[in-house]
Amino acid sequence: MSDPKAYTVGWICAIPTELAAARTFLDEQHPAPKTVQQNDNNTYTLGTMGKHNVVIAVMPKREYGIAAAATVARDLVHSFPNVRIGLMVGIGGGAPSQQNDIRLGDVVVGSRDAGKGGVIQYDYGKAMQNQAFIETGSLNQPPPALLNAVAGLETEYMMQGPELDSKVGKALTPWKRLQKTHSRPAASTDRLYKSDFIHPLNSSAACSQACDKNTANLVSRDERGEDKDSPAIHYGLIASANQVMKNAEIRDKLSAEKGVLCFEMEAAGLMNHFPCLVIRGICDYADSHKNKEWQGFAAMAAAAYAKDLLHQIPPKSIEAEKPILEVLSSIQDILFHLQQGVQDIKLSKVENLSIARNPHFVVPFPPDPDFVNRSDIWAWIEERYAGPESRFALVGLGGFGDSKSQMAIQFAHQLHDTSPKTSVFWVHASTKATFEESYRFIADVLALPRRHDPGVDVLALVRDYLQRKEVSPWLMIVDNADDVETLFSKDNNEKLIASYLPKKENGKILVTSRNLDAAERLTGNVKMIHTVPTMEEAQALQLLQKKLGPDVQEADALRLIHTLECIPLAVNQAAAYINRRSPRVTIQSYLDEFQKSEKRRGTLLRSDRGDIRRYDGVSNSVLVTWQVTFDQIKREQPRAANLFSLMSCFYAQNIPEYMLHNYNSSIDAEESDNDGDEISDNGYFEDDLDVLRGYSLVTVTAMSGFYEMHSLVQFCTKVWISEFGCADHWKKLFLRSASQHFPSGAFETWEQCQTLMPHVQLLVKQLLVNKEPLEESDRLKWSALLTNVSRYFRMLGEYTRAEAFIQEAIRIRTGSLSDEHPSTLTSMANLASTYRNQGRWKEAKELEVRVMETSKRVLGEEHPDTLTSMANLASTLWNQGRWKEAEELEVQVIETSKRVLGEEHPLTLTSMANLALTLWNQGRWKEAEELEVRVMETRKRVLREEHPDTLRSMANLASTLWNQGRWKEAEELGVRVIETSKRVLGEEHPDTLRSMANLASIYSNQGRWKEAEELGVQVIEIRKRVLGEEHPDTLTSMANLASTL
Repeated sequence: MSDPKAYTVGWICAIPTELAAARTFLDEQHPAPKTVQQNDNNTYTLGTMGKHNVVIAVMPKREYGIAAAATVARDLVHSFPNVRIGLMVGIGGGAPSQQNDIRLGDVVVGSRDAGKGGVIQYDYGKAMQNQAFIETGSLNQPPPALLNAVAGLETEYMMQGPELDSKVGKALTPWKRLQKTHSRPAASTDRLYKSDFIHPLNSSAACSQACDKNTANLVSRDERGEDKDSPAIHYGLIASANQVMKNAEIRDKLSAEKGVLCFEMEAAGLMNHFPCLVIRGICDYADSHKNKEWQGFAAMAAAAYAKDLLHQIPPKSIEAEKPILEVLSSIQDILFHLQQGVQDIKLSKVENLSIARNPHFVVPFPPDPDFVNRSDIWAWIEERYAGPESRFALVGLGGFGDSKSQMAIQFAHQLHDTSPKTSVFWVHASTKATFEESYRFIADVLALPRRHDPGVDVLALVRDYLQRKEVSPWLMIVDNADDVETLFSKDNNEKLIASYLPKKENGKILVTSRNLDAAERLTGNVKMIHTVPTMEEAQALQLLQKKLGPDVQEADALRLIHTLECIPLAVNQAAAYINRRSPRVTIQSYLDEFQKSEKRRGTLLRSDRGDIRRYDGVSNSVLVTWQVTFDQIKREQPRAANLFSLMSCFYAQNIPEYMLHNYNSSIDAEESDNDGDEISDNGYFEDDLDVLRGYSLVTVTAMSGFYEMHSLVQFCTKVWISEFGCADHWKKLFLRSASQHFPSGAFETWEQCQTLMPHVQLLVKQLLVNKEPLEESDRLKWSALLTNVSRYFRMLGEYTRAEAFIQEAIRIRTGSLSDEHPSTLTSMANLASTYRNQGRWKEAKELEVRVMETSKRVLGEEHPDTLTSMANLASTLWNQGRWKEAEELEVQVIETSKRVLGEEHPLTLTSMANLALTLWNQGRWKEAEELEVRVMETRKRVLREEHPDTLRSMANLASTLWNQGRWKEAEELGVRVIETSKRVLGEEHPDTLRSMANLASIYSNQGRWKEAEELGVQVIEIRKRVLGEEHPDTLTSMANLASTL
């Protein structure tokens, strides 16, 4: 059954915990409704309890309070027009007293004097300021059928006892998972603390850890005997406001003045939409010692009472009631006419209660005693507040600044202290519901006429009042104005939410936002926006010292704030974690844990500390705070979320734009090497990047075409995409982009290789170190990347790293392609060259012979790869002293290369240079010199003088000159080569060391023993460290030095 007209009982829950409890008591669950009213976004659970068809609705996640409840109720009665009685069932905070022994798990049923409902709305702001209790509204009396049922059930409980505990246990029997969260906790966890004892502000530890060290803080209570109900049922007043009550002293005050038994924050929103009975299970004591452990059972107890209540009502009694929708329409018509008459009488009197004579301070948060002033931003705020423009904004990623909202809170309190006649209003703008709720609260504070009229637009009422000339100065803080869609979408009156912000010169509006676009549209002037960056080192250090105390070692503190990139939210979270675990946890041990693994880092960044300067239900953890922004971007512009997801796979600094243009490509499109997606991405790239920059997630570096992001932001993004189950997709695109763009490793590409290596190192860690699995197509791309990276390291002289990479490439290519595939042969040739560079001649020769013979058979004798393998083998033979064999092979390669590739081809020149070395080793100096000069001049012209191959030719020529006794020429050329090599290749590159060793020999042959010795010792020490003590070059240096001595 899913016909909306068949349901007569409406049941509203605030949170999923309450919905889960309600569902356990359904006797039968029905399919979801096929249709609901247009613009109804509620999620409904349908079923039966006893003989009644019940529709259950839950409020949206992370939306709390009066406005959200009103929206859910309004939509429910329109989509289910035959609902005739309503229940608001869930959890609340108890107000125990000498008269009312309220315990955790008890149930409070809202009831009051005859003719009135059991819920009142009160002014939370004035209650927090220790002003008189102000009742701003009350819930309509429930229908007679419900009132009669309450009386009947009270009598039944009086005679037989409620036995809610056993009913809860029975309901949970089929639900194994819920038994862990919704069963009754141990009685020892029910702690009532004295009203003047507050949970430590900087601790989010459980009360058993943070508050039980001194039992004198606990209120002593006798255990309930067998003659008393447990859970017990209480009948009395429930107080509802737009904020959670968590102040025990104010709780006791309001309880004493009005007889309040329970505090909550949704029911008052139903007063004009959903006349109902409110039933609350007690999960805490409305103080700073919040106890989530009892939420599940408290919700179960309330639901158990509600089901018992429905069993008291015959279906015909409900049918006799009018549908709530019809009742509301008739009541609203009557109220409208009555209130019109009353307002005509009171209007002039009420309007004379000017804001100028009665300034108001409506800020829901106290100032932060650990606030760190950022003088540049503070000065900017003060200048804009004093300036002619009426709107200005702070923009930045959540957790930056200290943070934006915290600065706004601090400024509001300072303004209140220094300019008490200026009113300050706070508007929570994260959703349409919170914006409307904030405005309704302001309307109540200002006691605006007709604010309760059903036909009056309260948002316009507040705006129009604040725009009046006679109203004294005011500041409105519009907090969390992040969502463009929310702010610039139309309300029920077809008006933009943002249009309700006042525009007159007698007031100022300070906006806080994560979204630059939203802030720009609200202020109308980008010059009125200040982007809030992370803190400077001194400010972050001051914040940490305030949180941990003055005895913190500055060196440890600096290491921590640098690790956390001076981001205030991260610093606050780390300090809270250390504080509540001190002395076991220190700054150093926290850093050790943070750097231990990504999993441990994620756990620490997810840690949620208590902070009374944040909205209820809003996480204080770094990871969750930023993921809210990521979710918003994914909703607003999925393409931008895709771009950000791909960027998170890179190293955080110097992310090259040219590697990002496949961010909307599918893996299949990548497989086909189709460039269509890339062209499409190019068209959107600037727009998508602008979104990320607008949220302060990405910044442009000083080097054009490169971007960067905070490493902590990047890490949290990786966690986010992992939770969505799409991390593998982005890793694949990153690998494919790296494989496509990482160059061959030749000298001309070194600058690009150097730029890309930090990004490639992340892949090395994932795939080579951590052995993450890869699909077959990706394995080949990975092997291609490894081959190029290996050649780059070999050219740099880092032979050990080069060998590790090329060995892995060969393993992959042999397994995926075969050992005769050209790609495999290329990798094997690179490994042979690495062996040769390491002086491992035998291994190099064996592999080179194998590659050469296979290449001849597979590719042909004149293929460039075949000729390269022959040239490599000749080089190895020369190093082994097999001059004749080397010379014959080199001549063959040179002749073929000249004919096939040309005389100036790099392979031809390399073979000629190798032949010159062979001649040199045979003492044929003149022939060697002629050939070396020819190669050197050609390389200078074709490659430039600074190319490593050219420098090698010059070094070889210097050696030939030295062997002919032409010391001066040899020395001049040798010094020139060394100076250039140091600048281009580095002081420890093997080619640089070889040139230095040659110069030492030149000094020695001239009898300059001291210079020869100093240079020879320097070369030996470096070669031992870089190449190893047994490398042939090292041994040669040692022999040369010995001959010098």
